[in-house]
Amino acid sequence: MRPSEQLRFWAHELAAIARDGLEFAANDYDRDRYERTRDVAEGIAALTIDAAFTPERPYLPDLWMASPKVGCSVAAFDDDGRVVLIKRADNGRWALPGGVAEVGATPTANALRELREETGFDARIERLIGVYDNKHFASVAAYQFYICCFRGRITGGEPRASVETTDVALVRPDELPADMSELQRAMLADAVAAAERAPAYQ
Repeated sequence: MRPSEQLRFWAHELAAIARDGLEFAANDYDRDRYERTRDVAEGIAALTIDAAFTPERPYLPDLWMASPKVGCSVAAFDDDGRVVLIKRADNGRWALPGGVAEVGATPTANALRELREETGFDARIERLIGVYDNKHFASVAAYQFYICCFRGRITGGEPRASVETTDVALVRPDELPADMSELQRAMLADAVAAAERAPAYQ
């Protein structure tokens, strides 16, 4: 990890602590100090953002409570055993379809929504594969995520890119693109291994 990345992570953490403090501050004395801490964190973060920064990348205004976000991904397979992958528009890397879960929807509904929006495919969820902590896999994302990964079976639709994806492909699990993160590879490997078990959802 580059020093600038570490400083940005610390800046995000400081900003989250400051926002927590502002939420529960009981007096002006504490409020002033949390506001100053937030301003310092924003200043540090601004110094560590490179020329490739775009508004779509995570930044301080999106932070609130210093707690992990919840994401949902799905490894959706066709009848030939190929899995659908997306190439993300924000970083150009290949991944399983997925994103931040919407409040009020079940994890399975979130996973299927992300699949449909990002790939054009519909699927049936077969089982929960696992819950993954992105920080355990050396993620350089600004946030900590707990990702619910599901295994699914494609039931319809056609591949199409979206505002979030530049490409959609059906790929054999033993012929994956080189540009996939350790986390994405781990989730997919576990989904492949789960094929031997009977589906948990019918």
